[in-house]
Amino acid sequence: MRPAIRSTFDIISWLEARSAQAEVNLSAASLMKLLYLGQALYASDNKVAKLMPATFLATDVGPIVPDVFLAMEYGVTITDPVEPAPAVEEVLIAVWDSYASLSGTELDAILGADMAVKAAKERGRNSEILVEDMASAYPGGIEALHGQSLVSKFPDGSPYKMEHSNLDAVPSSSQEIRFTADGRSVTKWVPKKKVRSKDLKGSKG
Repeated sequence: MRPAIRSTFDIISWLEARSAQAEVNLSAASLMKLLYLGQALYASDNKVAKLMPATFLATDVGPIVPDVFLAMEYGVTITDPVEPAPAVEEVLIAVWDSYASLSGTELDAILGADMAVKAAKERGRNSEILVEDMASAYPGGIEALHGQSLVSKFPDGSPYKMEHSNLDAVPSSSQEIRFTADGRSVTKWVPKKKVRSKDLKGSKG
């Protein structure tokens, strides 16, 4: 089944634009968590279809698409993003309204209770989080978000408390986390680069 939008960077551009409008500073780590939640909620609402062509791995610091995470850290952007279709934007608005104001600790706590992430970790270090598991972890999709506080409950329905054991493994803000697809740390990177949509189109086929 084809993803709902051309590129993960189209979704990132939408989130960054909303962040600028709201004067909210989102780190690369927080953006990655919002991307994951968008993918999961869209899959729940759309018969396990992907929101974007991204594969999330279950790491010790949460769901990560390593290539995209590193690109965000080093300033890779696209200059002319595709506007999301109404069904896609509906999910993005729900994700933004429900999660963007949460702290990193609160997002980590919610994702720490995510059954799809847990299932992937049981398969081994940096294992892929299956889209079908993501959909199952958020039953009801975006409709389940309306009229409730996501900080008061975990995805499985259990109550949220700041002393929840899932917080024990949250990394400190001073930690710098960089991964390749196989879990190795990265020490070098190419200079910042702008990616144009026509370059993406030219690479098709």
